[in-house]
Amino acid sequence: MSERESLSEIEERLDKLKKLRETDDPYKRKYEKTHDVKEIVSKFSKLKKGSKRTKAKVSVAGRIRSIRKHGRLVFSDLEDFSGRIQLIIEEKATGGKKFRFFDEMINTGDIIGAKGFVCRTKKGELSVWVRDFELLTKSIRPLPKEWFGLKDKELRYRQRYVDLLINPEIREIFEKRRKAIEGIREFLNRRGFIEVETPILQPVYGGASARPFESKLHALDLKVYMRIANEMYLKRLIVGGYERIFEFSQDFRNEGIDKTHNPEFMLMETMCAYADYNDSMDLTEEMIEHVVKKVAGKTKVVYQGKVIEFKTPWRRMSMLKAIKKYTGEDLTKTDVKGAEKIAKKLNVETEDGMTWGEIVFRIFEEKVEEHLIQPIHIYDFPADVSGLAKRKAKDERIAERFETFVNTWELVNTYSEGNDPQQLREYWEKAEKDLKKGDQEAQRMDTDFIRALEYGMPPTSGIGLGLDRLVMLLTNSPSIRDVIFFPFMKPEEK
Repeated sequence: MSERESLSEIEERLDKLKKLRETDDPYKRKYEKTHDVKEIVSKFSKLKKGSKRTKAKVSVAGRIRSIRKHGRLVFSDLEDFSGRIQLIIEEKATGGKKFRFFDEMINTGDIIGAKGFVCRTKKGELSVWVRDFELLTKSIRPLPKEWFGLKDKELRYRQRYVDLLINPEIREIFEKRRKAIEGIREFLNRRGFIEVETPILQPVYGGASARPFESKLHALDLKVYMRIANEMYLKRLIVGGYERIFEFSQDFRNEGIDKTHNPEFMLMETMCAYADYNDSMDLTEEMIEHVVKKVAGKTKVVYQGKVIEFKTPWRRMSMLKAIKKYTGEDLTKTDVKGAEKIAKKLNVETEDGMTWGEIVFRIFEEKVEEHLIQPIHIYDFPADVSGLAKRKAKDERIAERFETFVNTWELVNTYSEGNDPQQLREYWEKAEKDLKKGDQEAQRMDTDFIRALEYGMPPTSGIGLGLDRLVMLLTNSPSIRDVIFFPFMKPEEK
């Protein structure tokens, strides 16, 4: 439909709306439905061609998707969330006035309620023979033609409400997202985890190294932040006596936007007392395998042409061994200068003042991640880049941290939680100095959390799962914006 045709149709509908307002309210407040379309289709699936069930009275409501006029009969498709069904509007059954109203005032896109009985036409179409109907909402804008669809990706993200109406496969993506969340809850509930809620608005942000969104609480004249992670509050609950908890949290990071990053995203995080990162590796792969089976019906999924197998057990490899495997370089016994030489040899840029661990991590990011397609736990990260994790007893340079990679993406970030308040204070004091030097992703000093640790937190490990990325894998979606109902978009130009 051209822009001129669309404007012409809008004008026509506005004219109808004006006439409707003169006699009735074209935007009703309520309608009593007795059946969803899916219920009718299931209940009367065996109804024979040409049969009528005049005693099978139903009341349906939904959006008109098509209108086909045949003299004193009008055939129309009505769609609700569960499916579509044909309406048969006959002048004799509804009365001349009502029939003319439908003929003259109803457009595709309008939302109506209809009462009648169930029948199946001679051609085999299950239908509702309408005895009465009511206009519930007048549609002013015509829907895009279904055979052309809504093709422009940017427009689809911006107008998700139209995208959902025109592209039914989009609903399937979000149904799989719902199943994934449901599967995680099932899995964790069966293992004794309790779902909790923690603050979104925080006076001190923490739990990750990221730039936050800032705001102001005028009632207290106080700068506040949207959470970048929920980790610090979950650990406070562990201090308070909870032992197995989890939360689905909307988190916010003031960073770049690309195919795997959106400023607002969903993180699922657990905390489990008396566990370490080895326990979390087991829990992670068992949980994700359960979710994949629930959503896909098997442990294999195809993502952008790649077959990914989620069947446990998954591969596990230390970061240093992964670097050696994919670059041939061994950094185990190197110091800062040795790591710098290897980085230069591998064409990995470093900056003045970088520590051994920061260089190791940079090499891993640039030379190893691209190889990690099948699910794998990369464990034993440098302590320099893992300030909230517990350090290994036999090597202070290494932290008990792992990340799970699939399709080269970090899917899970986990560690044995650091619970030494003095060690954490030292880390945050350094981070505060880095923040003043211009590192906008440096972590902040949280004196209340340190006070909580001074009361004592048991050995603990938690899982941080990027839910949106998992759903991308389960739905073969190339962009994170495909799996978020309303991804962030730049304002429209006037």
